[in-house]
Amino acid sequence: MLKLLRMEYLLNRRQILIMLAIFSGYFLFMAYRIDSPRVFLVTLCLMMGLAVPFGFVGREDKFKTAALVCSLPVRRTTIVLAKYAVSGIAMGLGLAYGLLLATALPFTKISVAEILTVKSVLISLFLVSLLSSFIIPFTIRFGLAGIIIFLVSGQLLGVVALILAQLLGRGPNPLRSAITAVEKGLRTLLYHEATPGFLALLAAAIIAVNGLSFLVSRALYARRDL
Repeated sequence: MLKLLRMEYLLNRRQILIMLAIFSGYFLFMAYRIDSPRVFLVTLCLMMGLAVPFGFVGREDKFKTAALVCSLPVRRTTIVLAKYAVSGIAMGLGLAYGLLLATALPFTKISVAEILTVKSVLISLFLVSLLSSFIIPFTIRFGLAGIIIFLVSGQLLGVVALILAQLLGRGPNPLRSAITAVEKGLRTLLYHEATPGFLALLAAAIIAVNGLSFLVSRALYARRDL
């Protein structure tokens, strides 16, 4: 397992440096422009939950390194577990780096007391888990082409949303209803009181989401042709 983690690091180290440079500028901009800790938290999780899994798992398809990794005397289950471990470590470090910048910079507008709490940490882990639990199996199944399809689909969805907004005005709009539902869910999550039961539920949800995603990814990777 440790050899796999080391190999994943060696194969991704250039990409890690590129991401670090991009994220540093992005985090600095967010820390300067955003004054709401909740908005900053959601934006940070969105960035990490999408970029890191796409980058790490998609790299294998781009450079065709799956055959090299699978030639090692380890099971494919262990290989998938290493991918989750590397992505999780990278996202965790990215979150910690972003939160550190947001609280340490002299020009930041974000309150340290509001963002460095057990509730904020668990919500961050839950949001990135929710995103990466879909992205990792999706990328394992469809590879680099899947990333392109995902990005193009997101752009087309934005165009469709604008067209529907113009045509329907203030009338019933399915996309607007979906966005409103997501917004209400996020508000409930972010503004919920930090009771022990709520925190325990968040921790259980993090474990369940990652566990289910791992099982799906393992099944997909076992059937993958090299």
